[in-house]
Amino acid sequence: MRSMLIYIIISLTSKLPLNILYVLSKIIYLINKIFIRYRLNIVRKNIINAYPKLTKKKTDLLISRFYKYFFRNIFEIIKAISFSQHDVLEKIKIKNIETIEKSIKQNKSIILIGSHYSNWEWIFLRISLIKNINLYAVYKPLSNYYFNEILLKLRKKFGANLIELNKWKYFIKKGKHSQSTFMFIADQVPNEKSNGKRLTFLNQSTLFYEGPEKTSYLLNADVYYLDCQKIEKGCYLVSLNEINTKKVTEKYAALLEQTINTNPENWLWSHNRWKR
Repeated sequence: MRSMLIYIIISLTSKLPLNILYVLSKIIYLINKIFIRYRLNIVRKNIINAYPKLTKKKTDLLISRFYKYFFRNIFEIIKAISFSQHDVLEKIKIKNIETIEKSIKQNKSIILIGSHYSNWEWIFLRISLIKNINLYAVYKPLSNYYFNEILLKLRKKFGANLIELNKWKYFIKKGKHSQSTFMFIADQVPNEKSNGKRLTFLNQSTLFYEGPEKTSYLLNADVYYLDCQKIEKGCYLVSLNEINTKKVTEKYAALLEQTINTNPENWLWSHNRWKR
């Protein structure tokens, strides 16, 4: 009952025009700045460690810009609940879609590696609309049951398949996944130290999940990094960068760092990324 009530409230909110939702995001931003300060200590620590040469003034400015992006992104994700396919195709463009279409026509397995940068939920919906993609997403469940259920329903709305991270290796072993596309949001910290590869990333020793790399070996897959930049408010451009090396994890980390440095406020600094 509670889950249904939350979903109804969020669904009704998603019917509001984006401009109204952006106003709400600004209000929440101000409330957070004055009263809540959601994960401010983690955000500040992560940014200072990543950019130690920034002055305090520039650090505070980056923190402020991050929170504006963060709450705007939340309301964009809420808006996606009521999106039609036309809405998605209009708001998210893929710069070089022919690269992945070629892999699909060749019946290749495909690995897409994204991150918590820009609006990853919108990107996933757009990817799921590529013709004949047979998309699977590997995901880590949220700790909040209700919001986890809402996101699962959102991600599956255009036919994508979802697999929990802890069930991934068993799914792969079954072998019923040829000629499919697998999307990873791979900038989360691995559950265990033994499950990752340690690299220097944003001036810090950082553990990266090796799932995309190991899966690409197993399936002899074409591998693409998803870069996404905001064109204007509510519109994004996705670029597919092919990774032509066996060192997939290292290349992903380098490309992600390059993406973050372009507009650092658009990455999820509130995630406790360096806890291991």
